Amino acid sequence: MSPGLAVLGYGFIADLHVRAARALGLEVVGVAGHRGDRARAFAVGHGIGWAGDDWTALVARPEVDLVVIGTPNALHHPQALAALGAGKHVLVEKPMAFDLAQADEMIAAARAADRVLAVGHMWRYRDEVVALRERIAAGELGRIVRTHGWGVHAGWGPSGWFTDPELAGGGALIDMGIHAVDTARFLLGDPVPVRVQASLGHGEFGPTTLDDDGLVIIDWESGARSLVELGWWAPRLGGLEADTEVLGTGGAARIWPDPLPPPAGYVHCDLPMYAAQMADVVAAGATGRAPRASSEVGRTALAVVAAAYRAAAGDRA
Repeated sequence: MSPGLAVLGYGFIADLHVRAARALGLEVVGVAGHRGDRARAFAVGHGIGWAGDDWTALVARPEVDLVVIGTPNALHHPQALAALGAGKHVLVEKPMAFDLAQADEMIAAARAADRVLAVGHMWRYRDEVVALRERIAAGELGRIVRTHGWGVHAGWGPSGWFTDPELAGGGALIDMGIHAVDTARFLLGDPVPVRVQASLGHGEFGPTTLDDDGLVIIDWESGARSLVELGWWAPRLGGLEADTEVLGTGGAARIWPDPLPPPAGYVHCDLPMYAAQMADVVAAGATGRAPRASSEVGRTALAVVAAAYRAAAGDRA
């Protein structure tokens, strides 16, 4: 019998997770969110049998094995704790929490419940990203000296809760930059970050007081350095979301070597990587192993983002 899913949230990410589950033949038991009318409309559109605003009731249902959390960032911590406490596996969108204290509490809860806690760093499941990681691991590019990655929206930016600091916990860095940070780390074989520097702009290009432009530099224990560009409403793209160039002593490579402009019909944030992520999390729940996008992965990405915010605040002092 396939696992039953509960989906918390009814936006763009929830849509991708539901379609990924359906592609794998998994049952979506129900969807819940703050606005019951929107949850019910989402459920009708996807043929889901239950919908409402009582997410605690949905999470507690016995036929639910995995809870997928795609709600505003401020809800990730309490919803994950509730789901883990109910004995469910959890896939929570990035950032996994508002801060490291919350992340650590979630990790401890997962350990106590003997449940899987995965974090939505889906670029780890994209074929082109995995292929470049394998080339690096095989030594094709020599010792990696530097990477350059992008997490930028050009000509537009999010609205709604994404621009509310009480719900989002930050701006473009925690929204887009975190993807580029984790992609660089994944390519490098998941080293530990040892130093983080950052400079962030607020309201540079769009109608927000949050960070909407910035640069982050990460020194890794391996000796490699990563530069990450992030932003909303930027006048142009230097690279697609999570695109990363790698420079080594034996050569250079890029995830998408000639990405701009994207060809007609190209879908960058595609369904297959979400389906691969979902399949990995389900398999991890069945076997007890850690998924590729583990809680450690989510915590480290959050730690880099938190350090970058601290460093940028210090730069402005």
